[in-house]
Amino acid sequence: MLRQRRKLCRISASVKVNLRDNRDCIPIPCLVPVDFTLALVILLALYFAYTDGFQVGSSVPASAIGCRALTPLQAVALAATCELGGALLGGSAVANTVTGITSWPARTDLLPVLLAGLLSASLWNHLMRRLKQPSSSTHALFGGLLGGVFAGGAGAQYIVWGNVGSIVNSTGVCKVVLSLILSPLLGILVGYATMRIATFLLVRATTRITPVIEKLQWLTVGTLAFSHGANDSQKAMGVIMLALIAAGLPPGPIPLWVRLATGAAIALGVASMAPGIVKRVGTQIFRLRPLHGLATQTSAAGIIFTASAAGGPVSTTQVIASSVMGVGSAARLKGVHWAAAQEMIFGWLLTIPGTALLAWLIEAAISKAL
Repeated sequence: MLRQRRKLCRISASVKVNLRDNRDCIPIPCLVPVDFTLALVILLALYFAYTDGFQVGSSVPASAIGCRALTPLQAVALAATCELGGALLGGSAVANTVTGITSWPARTDLLPVLLAGLLSASLWNHLMRRLKQPSSSTHALFGGLLGGVFAGGAGAQYIVWGNVGSIVNSTGVCKVVLSLILSPLLGILVGYATMRIATFLLVRATTRITPVIEKLQWLTVGTLAFSHGANDSQKAMGVIMLALIAAGLPPGPIPLWVRLATGAAIALGVASMAPGIVKRVGTQIFRLRPLHGLATQTSAAGIIFTASAAGGPVSTTQVIASSVMGVGSAARLKGVHWAAAQEMIFGWLLTIPGTALLAWLIEAAISKAL
């Protein structure tokens, strides 16, 4: 019916109805039942949360595993449990930021757009896992959503660019971009400062302090996993809320079942850890010792917690990797493998345009099929 409506708009010379200009007042029907499409969007959002868990969540325990403070099994069990807690108790500020990047009216024609964005982001995460390349699921999701909205909305008319201000007061896409730019810079600075402070405080310490530092990483890894669960699970929650509103449900707080489902999906993803990503973040940027791991986890957790409270959808992979760079620079500048860091930065820069283009192609294919 969508294709028939567009065909009628093209051939009706007397009426000359421009479908693009009247999308706000003309509901566009779909051959696929709304309930089926809504269920598909929700399942894809949960699947994206799962891919986020193995792609980004693998970076969470990487420093603890890299410095051998925790075994892989201990780190994964701890991280997965705390990820679920973060999804349940992490608030809704980031989810509100996700829903605020588009002004698409509450209509069912938003559902195929969300499908395209989620499918693009999920495929990208799988590709990066195969390449053993740490990438940002946040970049992937927002690139996919922007590409889908641009294609489905006939341009940028439904993209909310927003205003640049502080990370708290900025809105729309500007808030997302500001968060993604500031967070890795803060990771380097805070990581550097944390390592310097720790070195100063422990200047007279002996090797007997090492077991204490290793045990403290149970706390810091758990805190980092909680903060990741709070921030990244809300991105999937935001997409689900957009889908529910598009299907006719009134706006409201995030339902408990949405929190439970996304939290379980991301925890399951962490349990399916990608060893290649753990190795890249935990050992190939800088050879971490227990104190370095503790400083990295503390820095990254503080930044992600702050961003979650402010509604900033940051990239956990970026924050952790940049914290490793900052800690390594403070410990021994020449010990940082900058070539590996440059590789990761290139991957981050490629993600948003890559997923946007892929989502545009997927949305075009969906539109032709309907």
